[in-house]
Amino acid sequence: MNFLTKSSGDLIKDERLYKLPSIAGASDRSVLVVGGGTQITETLKKNGIKFKFGPFGREIKSYRGRYLAWMVLREQKALAQKKLRERGIIAEVDIPVKKEGKIIYHFNADWYAIALSVNFDRVFIVTLKERDKSFINDLPKTLRKKIEIVYL
Repeated sequence: MNFLTKSSGDLIKDERLYKLPSIAGASDRSVLVVGGGTQITETLKKNGIKFKFGPFGREIKSYRGRYLAWMVLREQKALAQKKLRERGIIAEVDIPVKKEGKIIYHFNADWYAIALSVNFDRVFIVTLKERDKSFINDLPKTLRKKIEIVYL
């Protein structure tokens, strides 16, 4: 089976993440998409960069803000890759950003994982217990069947 696991950036350092069957278990292909919402918010605030939350996540108008957010996600990716290597886990790590030259496109990591779900047998959205992921109930039934919310 092919698994896609989207993890909240707040869980990248959490050992429980790397013990989940969708990451540590045997599969034909395992991809970990790492978010970084809390870390991005902290970085933007620290640098005085304005943003707002829209229906599909954080909206950052300035190039500098999008660049800083991309750098945060690259750090998250590198940390996740290191954690996987230390455990001998073979999985690809991805971030919800597309960069073409000086153009940076950010995607909400949950919606990014949902968009990628057509390529996977199962999708796990891993997050903190207090986070609301009820938007999953608004998805078509065919998608809801393959997506599972995992609260750590």
